[in-house]
Amino acid sequence: MYYSTPRRLIVPPPSPHSPFPESAMSRSAFELSAALTLQEARAFMEACLDPASDPAEVGRALLAFNDRPLQGTELTAFAQVLGERARPFHAGVRPLLDTCGTGGDARQGVHTANLSTLAALVLARMGVDIVKHGSRAASSRCGSADLLEALGLDLDRPQEQVEADLGRTHFAFLFAQRYHPVLGRMAPIRRALAVPTVFNMLGPLLNPARPDFQVLGVAREEWVEPVAQALAAGGLRGALVVHGLTAEGLGMDEASLEGPTLLQPVREGKLLPRLRLLPEAAGLARVPAPRMIATKAECVVLAQGVAGGQAHPEYSVRVAEEVALQAALGLMLTRGLELGALPGLVAEARATLAGGLGLTALLALAA
Repeated sequence: MYYSTPRRLIVPPPSPHSPFPESAMSRSAFELSAALTLQEARAFMEACLDPASDPAEVGRALLAFNDRPLQGTELTAFAQVLGERARPFHAGVRPLLDTCGTGGDARQGVHTANLSTLAALVLARMGVDIVKHGSRAASSRCGSADLLEALGLDLDRPQEQVEADLGRTHFAFLFAQRYHPVLGRMAPIRRALAVPTVFNMLGPLLNPARPDFQVLGVAREEWVEPVAQALAAGGLRGALVVHGLTAEGLGMDEASLEGPTLLQPVREGKLLPRLRLLPEAAGLARVPAPRMIATKAECVVLAQGVAGGQAHPEYSVRVAEEVALQAALGLMLTRGLELGALPGLVAEARATLAGGLGLTALLALAA
């Protein structure tokens, strides 16, 4: 068992590298090999969220989860518990899409452009209804909320205005902290750990708008199946779990221009056969690793350049091509098309980027 009662987590003793000290409540090490049942996993997450639980125990338990394979049933249960506590978002009856990634690029210390957020803006510009769910950075340079705020979006807009944004601009950003107040307890624990945890995978599963479609990137291949299983259990009409590889064969939580990309389709509660995508098959040239981004400010400048179109002095063809590929996968999913349609969809997204995204209107900014 991972727990003794809903208020007392059983966790292993701290490692020499743990940011958490030994706790008076901690117990002996426990076996992590066996998967939790749905009910056990629900009780575990409820214990993590309980104010009576020791943060040190919660932190060490999350680290322990990193040392064994995570199961789809566990992700499903965790998402259920958190989703039940979320503030709802009323989007009407239109089909909705979310694009997101888990973070956790396998290249140690590598930070690239926020491709899923930029792809969401491209898709909204193309008329796809986007409900982008995201937060500030936990283990990266710049989270989706950080980027959009720097681009001018008011994260404190009243919910009725955010709902109206969707109808007017096809884009609504759901700031996770506003819709999941219970996660405020986890923020300092995650910051102290300073490594990706199961919450990196949970964030993309917790969109309170309950979108019909989702493109979800994962940084590790072993995450593909459990994340897909959790999406299937969540009742989406369709989803793509995306896992790319760098030129060196390392994992990325996005489709790759350097190497192959694994795609796991989900449709109406079922996992379909996996697909393998090469850049050339999408009409794109294979390119070497991108320039690394050292600061949030660099990420913002790069996003401004790409969003500004080809006439912008900071426009990056490389990043625009990466964004076009991510956006094309969203178009393929929402239009119900096959891989063979990707070259044409990439061309559509590329043309939209070349003309600029019109961020002032798209993000409902003051002119």
